[in-house]
Amino acid sequence: MAVKHLDPDSLGQDEDWEGNNAAFRCPLCSKVFVVSALIHKGYRSCPGCGKSTGRIGGSRKAGGRASLEWPDPN
Repeated sequence: MAVKHLDPDSLGQDEDWEGNNAAFRCPLCSKVFVVSALIHKGYRSCPGCGKSTGRIGGSRKAGGRASLEWPDPN
């Protein structure tokens, strides 16, 4: 399983993190999707392909964590 942890101080062009919500671009199908700590209980599978999972726990400014994981192609 490949994992990318979002850096709250250096978000990539295809990432966003506001409060307890994060946006990711699926590395497998390129669908952009939002994950909410409240609405999605902290994790959500990609609505495009269902193969990657975004996770968020807490706020960016309060030491929270956000990550994206997907199956390793090898």
